[in-house]
Amino acid sequence: MSKDLVLKLISIVKDKSQIDDELLNYINSIFSKNADRVLETIKRGITKYHIEDRIIWTAMGENSEHIIYPKLYCSCQDFYLNVVIERKRDFCKHILAQIICELLNNYEEKRISYDEFRILFKDEFDNTINNLKS
Repeated sequence: MSKDLVLKLISIVKDKSQIDDELLNYINSIFSKNADRVLETIKRGITKYHIEDRIIWTAMGENSEHIIYPKLYCSCQDFYLNVVIERKRDFCKHILAQIICELLNNYEEKRISYDEFRILFKDEFDNTINNLKS
C-alpha cells in the first residue's frame, strides 16, 4: 500500500476521530469512488483475533470473513485480482476498513486458540492456496 496514501488516511482519521465528509471524500479519491463499499465493510464488522502469541485481523465480507494483514494483504478475491494480478490499485476495501476501524477503536476483539482459528477459516485458507496455485 502506498505509504503516502496510508499516512494521509491515518492523519484524517486521527484528526477527526470519526467518519465524516472529509474522510469519505478522501476514500473516494483513492479508491475509485467507492467510499460506500468501505462503509458497508465497516458496518459488517472488523475483528481483531488474539491467537496465542499472534494477532490476525478479519473483515466480514458479503459471504465470508477475509483475513487481513494490515496495510499488506487481504484474502479477498478483489485483492488478489486487482492488487496482486492486475495492479490496478494498492489495496481493497477490507484493508481500508481495517485501518479506519483500528484507529477509531471500532472493532470486535476475540481470543481463540490456533486450532479454533484454523477451523473457523479453513475455507478461507483453502481459497487463498488455490488462488496462489492458479
